[in-house]
Amino acid sequence: MFQVNDENAIVLASESTRRIDMLRTLGISFSIIPPDIDESKRKNETVREYVSRVAHDKASKVGKLFPEKWVIAADTIVVSKGRVLGKPKNERQALEMLKRLRGRWHKVMTGYCIMSVSRGITYQDVAETKVFIKDLTDDEIRRYIKTSEPFDKAGSYAVQGKGGYMVKEIKGSYANVVGLPICEITEMLLTLGVLS
Repeated sequence: MFQVNDENAIVLASESTRRIDMLRTLGISFSIIPPDIDESKRKNETVREYVSRVAHDKASKVGKLFPEKWVIAADTIVVSKGRVLGKPKNERQALEMLKRLRGRWHKVMTGYCIMSVSRGITYQDVAETKVFIKDLTDDEIRRYIKTSEPFDKAGSYAVQGKGGYMVKEIKGSYANVVGLPICEITEMLLTLGVLS
């Protein structure tokens, strides 16, 4: 569908299977280099600043190793009433998160960064989508947790997986909720001349 211009090799700074699969839908070739960075939220950092910085830090870490390449990095968070909901460490945390999300709207925010160190180009932005989770019963939540799907997902659910049944409404990009705002990233890659 798209072509990567010869001199513009792409690296995805992620090991997320969801991001890898989504980027592959463009029909382009790219390398995969997962970055090792501290993803902790800093004091006094807004959620938007936080998710944008983490995406930038990921791109920068990989970009320094491969300065001639175009690096794509992203970081996705779930935000409920100003609180960042990360990946649950256990069943208790997953239960708390899903109870917090049920019957109300929350935001999914993905900071993304496209960087070429040798060219001195960095583009970054944040995509935001509103998601409404149906009013789940305690039993539904417990049965979903037993699938083990929540444990590597921000907010304890996967819209593209078994958890899709609980998502009643989405305002904004579905791809952003999965973890990569592919429309926005493709538009920027075309604007930068990385894709044609």
